[in-house]
Amino acid sequence: MRSRRTLVAALVVAACAAVAAPAVAEAQGCSAGITGGPVPPGFGSDACQKARDLFLFIAPQVGTALSGGNVMLGEGGALGGWGKRSIVLRTSVVEGYVPERSIAITGTEFLEPVDFGAQRVPVPVPSLDIAIGLLRGVPVGLTNVGGVDLLVGVTYLPSVTRDDFSLRPDGNGIAATLGARLGLLQESAAVPGVAVSWLRRRLPTTTARYTTGDDSLGVIDARVATSVLRLTAKKHFGFIGFGGGIGQDRHDSRTELTAVVNESVDGRAARAQLAVPEYRFTTTRTTFFGNISLGLPRAQVVLEVGQSRAGDERSTSNSFGDRRANEAYRYGSLGIGLRF
Repeated sequence: MRSRRTLVAALVVAACAAVAAPAVAEAQGCSAGITGGPVPPGFGSDACQKARDLFLFIAPQVGTALSGGNVMLGEGGALGGWGKRSIVLRTSVVEGYVPERSIAITGTEFLEPVDFGAQRVPVPVPSLDIAIGLLRGVPVGLTNVGGVDLLVGVTYLPSVTRDDFSLRPDGNGIAATLGARLGLLQESAAVPGVAVSWLRRRLPTTTARYTTGDDSLGVIDARVATSVLRLTAKKHFGFIGFGGGIGQDRHDSRTELTAVVNESVDGRAARAQLAVPEYRFTTTRTTFFGNISLGLPRAQVVLEVGQSRAGDERSTSNSFGDRRANEAYRYGSLGIGLRF
């Protein structure tokens, strides 16, 4: 329970990074409005810098869990034409890390770096993926080339409420995915299945809040999406199948933010109110993965493991134990696939 609270808190606090990183770096104020002054120039800058660092540390983990490995777990090439379908129910889990130590939200204008520490916490994202065969492709020897599949699906995010933290997706907590797969080789007795796929995955639009004492942070209508490009291969040998692939992910996070920080400055109460209409964070990461499946090609259980390589280096003023922002992360997926 504590790990879940910590994860939610980190996500909420982190999103306050939306208050323009360059301004924070210059120790300029990040508040939209201040009452109860006078207050020093840059009031709230340290809180904003910590929030920015938390965002840079947490956001890539959520994006990696959303992306996963193969877009259709346990499959390689295209299905082979109209009328053929496949369904995969899976859960992808990232070996994530969240801050280990609690921090206070303060309004100081001076940057005061701290070590948040880091504790290992799994970050799971369940999804249902469906492939619909559109084109069979052109027969070439023992295989077909150029088959096309439509990829659709849904990703689910449950509500979480723990003490001072709440995370609530809008509506029913389900977001749609959409993409396509081009078969380079269709799997046959002698030929592996090989394909290139593109998919757009999203988390449900979410609102999260964190309250400590008389301070509060809010993430309003947060939207997290990934564009997934994959090259995959798969071959079955009786009841066992082996596959793998490589690819690239582009993580895109957008949100609206609110925050309230109450402080005592020279014996007088000061109140900083932050409101940012939209903040966008993007990063690109390379990934590779391998999987093994058990069962017949029409019904199988699949286990997949992979690693999302480190993205562009993101410097932070605060530290997280021996972890860096935008680290490489290992992930795994377990799912059931059906073809008909």
